Amino acid sequence: MKTWLEDRGILPAYGGGVIIGITLCFFGAATNTMAGWLYAICGTTIAVLILSIILPRRSLLPLKVRRLAIVPVSAGDDLSISLEIENTSNQPINLLEVTDMLPIVLNQPKITPIEAIAPKSCHRLTYYLPTSKRGIYHWQEVQLRTAAPLGLFWCRRCQQAAAKALVYPQILPLQQCPLIDSLGQEMEQKLENNRYYQRASQGLTRNLRQYRQGDSTRLIHWKTSARLGEFQIRELEVLTGGQEVIICLDTLCDWQEDSFERAIIAAASLYFYAHRRQLNVKLWTGETGLI
Repeated sequence: MKTWLEDRGILPAYGGGVIIGITLCFFGAATNTMAGWLYAICGTTIAVLILSIILPRRSLLPLKVRRLAIVPVSAGDDLSISLEIENTSNQPINLLEVTDMLPIVLNQPKITPIEAIAPKSCHRLTYYLPTSKRGIYHWQEVQLRTAAPLGLFWCRRCQQAAAKALVYPQILPLQQCPLIDSLGQEMEQKLENNRYYQRASQGLTRNLRQYRQGDSTRLIHWKTSARLGEFQIRELEVLTGGQEVIICLDTLCDWQEDSFERAIIAAASLYFYAHRRQLNVKLWTGETGLI
């Protein structure tokens, strides 16, 4: 009931409820005694109550809410969430309460008070939200609530400000991985063999081309050059290791939730470790195949 009153109309604060009670008492006393001064007091308090009902609703009308894009993070890092609240009126807006309606699985709604927003200006509100679990999180609403200027009645209005927060799996800062490191050593051996073949002066010829300035004279194919009357350079065959790292994660079998999360963390950590080692790394899952 309280939420419905705030969203559809107004909700009396404690002070507003007290004044309403006092006003009713004065009105009853004035009716019984027919005293003019009691009617004057009753009329004054009613006027104050009417202003307290109208002004909070009017102060929320010129406010516009925009949400800035949320930068993805890994689990364990903090999301940076920013809102811009624009005051389109020529009057300052004072004593405002902003509630970002976060999903329950992410955190409790974030409530932030704002003392004042100047006329024709934007107020940027930024807060940081800790994350503990990967996922894609969506929420839509931002609630604006105020009782200004007299604090007797609360008024709340909702505005749409769609949000999408992407939380990647946790990436472990691996310093070494014997399995991947051994693959790197094999590739280094292959690269050394390639450099040996490039220094060779005979054999392993893949193609012939015209001489270009800077080519080594050891690579000139003399017989063909003599026949054609111009220098011909041999292009040598380069051997490549053809090695790549494929990380497999079977997403089609039945997993316990904790075990599956640990498997995802391990796969992601291995992927980025291999990427830092400048290896050709791919990911295979049962649903997507090779990525």
